[in-house]
Amino acid sequence: MQNKTKLISKIIASTLLFLALAPQNRQFAQESPLLSVFLLRMTCVDTGLGNWARQTRDVSVGKAVYRSRLYMGPGDRSASMTCKLQPNPGEVIFQTLQLDFGMRDNDRNSPATVVNVYLDGVKAQTRTVSPGQQASVSLDVTSTTNVSIETICTNQSRYCERVYFWNASLGYPPLVIE
Repeated sequence: MQNKTKLISKIIASTLLFLALAPQNRQFAQESPLLSVFLLRMTCVDTGLGNWARQTRDVSVGKAVYRSRLYMGPGDRSASMTCKLQPNPGEVIFQTLQLDFGMRDNDRNSPATVVNVYLDGVKAQTRTVSPGQQASVSLDVTSTTNVSIETICTNQSRYCERVYFWNASLGYPPLVIE
């Protein structure tokens, strides 16, 4: 019992010493979560044969329901779009691009679709999705001016169904006022 009392006394004394020596009124650094904006809030233009559109729709991918906000329909060829990220000096500098997408479960007769993402014209990521499959892409876009996304049908003798995007967001840090 006496050893327990000594141990507790030492812990209390150490804690008080730490608190006395710790700097006062100092905030500890912590990572701020990024804010985000939907990709289609930027200036985006059509750059392919197929189509894409902003459309809110619930879809089932991999036996889970997602609220899609954008689709790209390659048809029997491809669909693509390009968006300008950093339009004017002094505006928000985006740090990340997060894409989460897939093909619907009930499009099971569709060929797979390749999704390519380009940063300033250079291919940065490629994912292939088939009906019922989902994929994610996360990229650093800090020094990127333009992002292009293209969907390409893997079998051009058959029609590829749409790829649905439930996340197409650009992340940026919160404004810090000192």
